Amino acid sequence: MMNEQTAPVGPEFSGLSDVVSLTSAPQQIADHILSGIAVGALPEGTLLPGERALAADLQVSRSSVRAALLRLERLGVVERRRGRGGGTFVSSAEPTALAPMAGRIGEFHAERRNLLDARAIFQNSLAATAALRRTEDELTELRELAQRYSERAEAGVARTADAQFHFAIARAGHNPELVRMAIDIDTRINAGFRHDPFSHKLFDHAVADHAAIVEAIADQDAQAAGQLCEEHFRSTTMPPAS
Repeated sequence: MMNEQTAPVGPEFSGLSDVVSLTSAPQQIADHILSGIAVGALPEGTLLPGERALAADLQVSRSSVRAALLRLERLGVVERRRGRGGGTFVSSAEPTALAPMAGRIGEFHAERRNLLDARAIFQNSLAATAALRRTEDELTELRELAQRYSERAEAGVARTADAQFHFAIARAGHNPELVRMAIDIDTRINAGFRHDPFSHKLFDHAVADHAAIVEAIADQDAQAAGQLCEEHFRSTTMPPAS
């Protein structure tokens, strides 16, 4: 019997259940994990959650998760380790290991860039609407969330804090359909893994952006809030193509 170490299902995996369908679950799970590896959200050495935890979070059977991990193991990008400290780990994120899936990963990146463009445009409208409709309590919440983000200078927690800040902006528009649309596009972009670029330089830039967005919303300046938010998304999540 394997004595496996298992990681809890963290923010990198949240939302996967919204994009995995039961009809082709093993391939979809494999694709999303592979994409997370390819873009650096799951670097070499990352301990994946155990089969039971992943299956519960994805709302699929453990056999589907097992089949997905087996596909990735055959590609050489994950490995199973037995005994104390064992589990399923990302073993390689090298281009040579990912080469067999280059076409699928390329399609993923092209679709993701189009979605990032759409999100930036949509976030403009969300911030502009929030500036016109927000309450004082919501403004206080936005200030608190912006401050919380500024204290989360590590990739995983920073990405989660950033999402919380922007979803609060969406809620301040007082239209549940806008919130639903924001969640939908975010889920499609992240495919279960928050893998926006992260560096200390980008983090500092985002901290300043968040503060400016909050002040524009406080001033009820819809045009400035929208423009600042769109520019924020483009500069922090859409680096120029090489």
